[in-house]
Amino acid sequence: MDKINLSENKIKTYTILGLASILSGLVLLIENFLNTSWLLYLLPVGVGGVLMYCGIKYKQWFYHLFGWMFFLCGLGSVYIIQSDLKVISTLGLIFILFGISWLGFFITSYFFSKNILFWAVLPFYNFTSLGAVFLFSRLRFLDFMFFIGFGIAMSLLSAGLYWKLFGLIIPGSLLAGIVPGIYFPWQQTTNTNPLLQTGVMLVWFALGWGLITVFSRVQTQSFVWWPLIPGGILAMVGWGLYIGGSPENAVGFIGNTGSIALIIFGIYILLMKRGLHR
Repeated sequence: MDKINLSENKIKTYTILGLASILSGLVLLIENFLNTSWLLYLLPVGVGGVLMYCGIKYKQWFYHLFGWMFFLCGLGSVYIIQSDLKVISTLGLIFILFGISWLGFFITSYFFSKNILFWAVLPFYNFTSLGAVFLFSRLRFLDFMFFIGFGIAMSLLSAGLYWKLFGLIIPGSLLAGIVPGIYFPWQQTTNTNPLLQTGVMLVWFALGWGLITVFSRVQTQSFVWWPLIPGGILAMVGWGLYIGGSPENAVGFIGNTGSIALIIFGIYILLMKRGLHR
């Protein structure tokens, strides 16, 4: 018979699939004899561990990632069955575990191979924020907009800061101000004050413009001042509307926004100091 020549990648793939198949068969066989009714729930945990180990050893990121997914979903299934969660909460927990699997893949990839696979962080933000909607909200449209929008904003900002892409920093910063600016003032349906709510919304929008100036320090060594023009206008108009809607609370509101501005300015100074040491 002719000798079969297999590529190195195929040999690694067959090894991984073979080990996972052997483990699955052993667990099924033991379950048939013992009838524990819980051993099958731990099968994804074991398969996930095998896939993770082999993915790290053979530097196959596909199996490494799916190993994390199997491992965490297996643990999650045990918790879901024991806790008798509702369907909505179960869906949220699955999304969060799926997102954490991407983060675990990112961390272990760096720890074992010193490779920074930053793209794996982006699904972590989006899936965990989606899961948070089902676990920590009343499932209103504003809730979906806030959690999912926050996840997208974090993804854009993180990618823009890591790859130094100003085209991602701008929409990420704006979205980081727009999403809470719409959610926090308009989430309440009782005792509403349109002037106050609009003022708070515009001040949040101004914060988004200010973040562009802060995070632009990662991209350029010069001071990027133009976002402060629309940001300053929005802040002044927002303060004016808030004062008109709630004069008795105006001093505290302006003081709080001033404190946030000082924090943002401090972050900018630290980034500027980092740039001077390069």
